[in-house]
Amino acid sequence: MMSALLKNQWKIFMNTMKSQPGKNYFGYLAMIAVFAILLYWFSAGIWTIADAVTEQVFAGILSYGFLLVIGFIILLGLPQVFKHLYSATDLNLLFTMPIPTRYIFWVKYLQSFVGVPLLVFVLYVVPLFVYGAFIDANVLYYPVVLLVLLSVIVISLSIAYLFNLLLVQIVPASKANEFMTVMSVLSGIFVYLLFMLPNLANDRPLPEMILSGLPLFPEWVPLTWASEAIIGARFGSMDFLLPFIMTLILAVIFFTLTSTLVERGFRTGWVKLSEGSGKKRKKGAAKKSGSKLNAPIIAVGKKEWYAIKRDMREWLVFLPLIFFFVFGFIGFLSSGGGLSDLRGPNEVTWPITQAILLFIYAMFNGQVASSTIAREAKSVWILRILPLSGKDIAFGKLWISWLIPFVILTVIEVAVGIFLGWPLIQFVTGIVMKAVVTAGISSIGMWLGTIGAKYNPANPQNRLKFGTAFMLMIASYVYLLVALIPFVMLLIPVEAIDFAQQLNQDIDGFFGSAAGFIYTVLNWKAASPVMITVAGILLMLIISLGVSYLFTMMSARKIDQGIEIEMVQDVKSKPALGRKHGSF
Repeated sequence: MMSALLKNQWKIFMNTMKSQPGKNYFGYLAMIAVFAILLYWFSAGIWTIADAVTEQVFAGILSYGFLLVIGFIILLGLPQVFKHLYSATDLNLLFTMPIPTRYIFWVKYLQSFVGVPLLVFVLYVVPLFVYGAFIDANVLYYPVVLLVLLSVIVISLSIAYLFNLLLVQIVPASKANEFMTVMSVLSGIFVYLLFMLPNLANDRPLPEMILSGLPLFPEWVPLTWASEAIIGARFGSMDFLLPFIMTLILAVIFFTLTSTLVERGFRTGWVKLSEGSGKKRKKGAAKKSGSKLNAPIIAVGKKEWYAIKRDMREWLVFLPLIFFFVFGFIGFLSSGGGLSDLRGPNEVTWPITQAILLFIYAMFNGQVASSTIAREAKSVWILRILPLSGKDIAFGKLWISWLIPFVILTVIEVAVGIFLGWPLIQFVTGIVMKAVVTAGISSIGMWLGTIGAKYNPANPQNRLKFGTAFMLMIASYVYLLVALIPFVMLLIPVEAIDFAQQLNQDIDGFFGSAAGFIYTVLNWKAASPVMITVAGILLMLIISLGVSYLFTMMSARKIDQGIEIEMVQDVKSKPALGRKHGSF
C-alpha cells in the first residue's frame, strides 16, 4: 500500500512539473544557481578556517548548528506541514478510499522532507563533508553525519507535526481561518526561546562560549548527544556509539509519538477544518434604517477593512513586527542591558528611531498594499459589475493599505517617544514625514501587486510571486533612500561643513561626489537656512506625493486593462461571466 501511495505522489509531482509554464523553470534554475553559489562560498569558507577549528569549538558549532536546524524547520516548515496535512487537494480522494489513515500520514510525512528539511540537509551535510575531507576524518564520520543529521531533521519535523496535530484539537472549527495564526505565533515564541536557550543557560555571550570551547548545553541535552556522536566518529573512536544510538532512539520516539495522534489529529482535524471553513454565519437582524452610501474611494477602502478585520490570517504580515519589538526587547534585557541604557540625547535617539521605523515601513507597507490586489481573486467579478473606475479602486485600496500600518507604527512611535522624552516638535515632524514618505511605498506595492499577484487559499498572506516580491523589496528601499535625501540634508548640522569639505578633497568617485554635494548644500544652508529648509520640504513632498500619484495611476490603468491573478490551487467554481477565474 505504501509503495502504491508513493508512486502516486511521484506521478502527481511529475505531472505538476510538466504543467508548469516555462518561466517557472527559469525561476527554479535561478534559485538553484543562487543556492549552489551560496553553498560553494560557505564550503570554501569552511575549508579556509577548518585548520583553526579545534575539537571543542567544532562541538560548540555543531550543537548550535543543530539548534538552528530545529528552529528553522519548525518555523519555516509549519506552513508546509499544514498544507500537507489539511490543505492537500488529494486528501478528498484518499480519505474516501480503503486506505489506513496511518499510511496516508506516513506518505505526507515523507513528502514534507522535500522542501525546507531537504534544503537544510544539503546546507549542512555538504560543509560537514568538506570539513571531514580537510581533516582526513575516519570513514565512520560520513555515515554518522548523515544519520545524525537525518535524526535531528526527523525530530524537528515531528515537532512541527505535533504542533499541527495538537493545536487542531484545541482550535474550534468555527475558527479554522485563525488556526495558522495561532500556530505561527506559538511556533515563533517556541523558536525564539530555543535560540535564546544558550544565552539563558550561560552567563557569557554565545560567540565567546563557542570560541572558548566551552560547552553550550549540559551533557543530558540531545543536541550534545548529536555533536558528541559526530566528534567521536571523526577520530574513529567507539565513544560515538552511545550518543549516536541515543540520538537515533530519540528520533524514533518523536516519530512514534507523532504517529499516535494520526487518527484523531489527522483525519478528524481535516474534517474539522473542512467543516469549519464551509460554515455560514447566521444572518443578523435586518436594520430598520437604510445604510449610508459612501463615496466610491471610501467604500472600496471600507470593503478592504472588513475583509482584513474578519480574517485573522490577514494580520500575519505584522507577526515579524511583534517578534522584532517584543523579543528584541527581551533579548536586550536578558543580555544585561537596562532601560536606562536606551535613553540618550534626543538628537541621537530621535534619528535612530526614525531610521528603524522607516526600515519597518518599507518592509510592511508595500506588502500590505500589494495584498489588496490578490485578495480579489475570488470576487473580481463583483468589481467588474460595479460602477467603479480603476482610479476609484486604486485610490480606495491605497488609503486603507497605507493607513493600517501607519496607525499601528504611530502608536508604537508615540509610546517610544514618551519613554525617551522627545519634545512635541520631534513627534510632529517624525509623524508627518513618515505619513508623506510611506504613501509612496504603498503605491509602489500596489502597482507591483497588479503585475505579480498570486492567491493561495492555503497561504493567503503570501500574495506576490517570488520575483515580484523581490522587486518590491528592492524598489521600496531604493525609493526610501531617494525620498529621504532632502530630509536627511535638513538634519545634517551646518557645523559638519568642514568635515564634508575634507571628505570631498580626500575621496574620489561616487562617495567623493556625494560629499561634494553635501558640502554645497551645507553652504547654501549656512547662507539661507529658511530658504533651504522650505526647499527641502517641498522637494520631499514632490518626490513622495509624485511617486504616490504616478504609481497609483499606473495601478488604476492596469486595473482598467485587466489583471491576471495566479491561482496556486484550482478552484471548484466556474468562471464568472465567461472570464478566467482570477482576472479582472
